[in-house]
Amino acid sequence: MKKVLLFLILLVILTGCTNLNKVNTDKIIDEVINSKVKLNNQYRTGYKYYLPSSLTVIKSLKMNEIIGNDKVKYYLFVDLISNYYNKNLDYTVNNEAYYAKEFSYQDLKGYLEINVKNDKYLIEIIYNYAKIEVIVDKEDINLAVANSLIILSSIEYQKSIIENMIGEDILSYSEEAFTIFDSKTKDSNFLEYVQEFDTYNTDIPDYDLIN
Repeated sequence: MKKVLLFLILLVILTGCTNLNKVNTDKIIDEVINSKVKLNNQYRTGYKYYLPSSLTVIKSLKMNEIIGNDKVKYYLFVDLISNYYNKNLDYTVNNEAYYAKEFSYQDLKGYLEINVKNDKYLIEIIYNYAKIEVIVDKEDINLAVANSLIILSSIEYQKSIIENMIGEDILSYSEEAFTIFDSKTKDSNFLEYVQEFDTYNTDIPDYDLIN
């Protein structure tokens, strides 16, 4: 019951009833990760997750998605291969970053790193075999962190489906996703990915099962 209450309180915060900028970023990480509530409203092949009501799915392509609203876009990468093989996260805290923290819940490890890019803040979060990257203004950092962690911590993987996908040669289109848990390079390729993914013109089928 305590975990449910913590999660519901966080959802209230995200609706704007409280100034999230006044909350310590470390506390946001702890509250979301430790709540670990099993809620889902988005369903994909091999996994499902919870999407905060303030966000919508803009594009969905294989294991990558653009999520956002009229102000910001979150780029989600889901690494089914690393989940299947229980690949360990390899991360060294970057002391030169604006903010960097490694965290864990039970057997799952993750990290949050924030760097300044052209007067904007590039947020990179890896947790639960998935990654979100988003660029925001300073005043939106905590909200972006909370939204990202809610999404990442809610992801549930369907092992039997992933096994079948691997049998159908999932490796042929997951090479990039498989590298996100390797040692972090100094510079993210986020901006190059945004340019490629944002200009992808093929119609994307609607995988959502919620009316």
